Amino acid sequence: MDFFDIYVLIVLFTFYTLLLGKTVLLMKKGRRVVQLGKGKRGFGRHLERSFWLGMVLLTFFVVMAAFDIPYPGIGEPLLLFGGLATKVVGFFLLNVAIIVFSFALAAFRDAFRIGIEEGETETLITDGIFRFSRNPVYLAVILFFGGCFLVYPNPFFLGSLLFVTAAFHHQSHKEEQKLAQEFPESYPAYRAKTRKWFGPPRKR
Repeated sequence: MDFFDIYVLIVLFTFYTLLLGKTVLLMKKGRRVVQLGKGKRGFGRHLERSFWLGMVLLTFFVVMAAFDIPYPGIGEPLLLFGGLATKVVGFFLLNVAIIVFSFALAAFRDAFRIGIEEGETETLITDGIFRFSRNPVYLAVILFFGGCFLVYPNPFFLGSLLFVTAAFHHQSHKEEQKLAQEFPESYPAYRAKTRKWFGPPRKR
């Protein structure tokens, strides 16, 4: 186990600590935080409910990789990646991921939820890191998976990165449709000004 192995485990632990800490804090206030799959049907419902399974699989394979426990096939290194330079870039992405995630949780305040429930009124947040990204939590998770892939360039983390990116693109589209219906005046203006993933606000 080297520095990068230890650091990936630290970032994963920090991510879980922030997520669970925010969830427990809001639940103590009487907030319904976990809304995975509620009020939904079809693909969206299954996609949200796969969240817990995804977290278990991610933790399992990160620990396996960090302790250099072989898992043949999906754990074999890809020849186009690897080396110190790739791991350094992965280290950078992991740092950015946890920073973005922290700022996003802070900006959510009491409005943070895991998943969205059909029929439930959303809260439009446009300050903090939401001035630079309409989907900072999704961005943070994608960056985390990207960092893991660069530290452990194997088929499992590559497949996970591609799946998470596609799933969050789909999920964000659904959420933005819901917000556009609930905030017909303010949300289109916010969307026109703020980038989907990250960047300086657009000048209008």
